[in-house]
Amino acid sequence: MKQSRIFSVAVASAAVLGSVVAVSGTANAAFDPDTADRVTTNDQLGVEGDTYPTTGWFLGDVAAPAGTVTFDGAGLNSAGGNVQVLNAYDAPASTLTDLVLDADFVSLGDATFQVPMFVNDTGTGTQFTTLRPVATGDAGFTADSAWITSQAFGTYVAGAQATLAEFQASIDAIDADGDQAADATVLAYGFITPSPLTSSVQAVAFGDESTWFIPAPTGTYQPATLTVTQARTTGITVDGGGFFPNEALEVYFAVENAASASPLDVTLTADAQGRVQGTVVIPADAVPAAGTYFITIGGLESGVTLQGTVTVLADGAVVTPVPAGPTAPVAVPVRANAAFTG
Repeated sequence: MKQSRIFSVAVASAAVLGSVVAVSGTANAAFDPDTADRVTTNDQLGVEGDTYPTTGWFLGDVAAPAGTVTFDGAGLNSAGGNVQVLNAYDAPASTLTDLVLDADFVSLGDATFQVPMFVNDTGTGTQFTTLRPVATGDAGFTADSAWITSQAFGTYVAGAQATLAEFQASIDAIDADGDQAADATVLAYGFITPSPLTSSVQAVAFGDESTWFIPAPTGTYQPATLTVTQARTTGITVDGGGFFPNEALEVYFAVENAASASPLDVTLTADAQGRVQGTVVIPADAVPAAGTYFITIGGLESGVTLQGTVTVLADGAVVTPVPAGPTAPVAVPVRANAAFTG
């Protein structure tokens, strides 16, 4: 997993601002929370017909046995056979390497990223192939990584391996020498999981597009009102979801209008479904007195954060008992300016 500490800056800024946020992404590739799509149900997936759909995510044709796609907290799950999931995309194949270097692919298991294209040596719609890294997951996203072609083109036979840079050079040479009215074209991007392997994909970014396959972040915490001593001893219980599976989360606790914020000396861990539960005891230096505070939890890989308001009363004040039932909800998250950037 490619990572950056820019997430901590994003979460600290959110804690300082006191805004309710759900910042999406680590600091590499092209994830942009303002333009990201979220695909979390099967009815959001089209199907391949005689040609690729012109827009949106769809299930590509595969050889038997065809597998199935399901969604849960781990994202888009492929199992039971061959599964190919693609998103229509139109770009000159001369930009392939740049697109791949800026891409991001977050997954568990054995999904392989892929880019179908027409090399168009002898005219529009000719020499179809799909290029894939030899490695699964987020490996293989460099110019010198080994890739493989599904079909023959140029001097390469079907199944030939070369570096991405070598494939790019061949595509560029064909563009220069072949049909000048039919440049090589990227048709789509996505991923494939061959039978009998399985995978769960959380997110993918390519070009100016970002897609999340995990649920939108939500969460609760209690109590929402407590005394200084309670904050320091029994703490606050949090329950949230929408994070990457098994990722570590930082916790911030900052007074309203604070000039800065640092993470507490506590780390929570999301489970295999991207959910986190735990009790956070606030250290004395983080809650020196009564006041309005913001509690913020955020994934160190996903950058997803949840934040809510906590009222801390002076010791001796009467705290209204919390009745049995739903816990205080974390306010509905909205996107902030922080984003996946290269």
